[in-house]
Amino acid sequence: MDIRLSEGQIVLRPLLDSDQEVLATLANNKKVWTNLRDALPHPYTSADAAVFIDIVKQETLLTKFAIAYQGHFCGVIGLAPQQDVYWQTAEIGYWLGEPFWNKGIATIAVKLITDYADSTY
Repeated sequence: MDIRLSEGQIVLRPLLDSDQEVLATLANNKKVWTNLRDALPHPYTSADAAVFIDIVKQETLLTKFAIAYQGHFCGVIGLAPQQDVYWQTAEIGYWLGEPFWNKGIATIAVKLITDYADSTY
């Protein structure tokens, strides 16, 4: 699935095998890990990144995207579709590597994924 969502220098795109090492490096940061759910291991290794990328590749409906800024992988954003009476909603989760904080990237990424969710769900 090659869905690309973009605005300016920010692109949401499928995760690639080539993202593995940068993903592992950026996610292996206690400041990032502290603000995420317990499912993200710490320390975060290259093997963890490989498993995550493989899981995402198996999605039939793309719900997790790489966030790229100026062509560089900088984080992940995703939707967690809800169930029961909340079946038409999704929770948004994201993280950015610390070097990419305070640049307005998350604001645009959330807008892009919200537009995607509105057109998908």
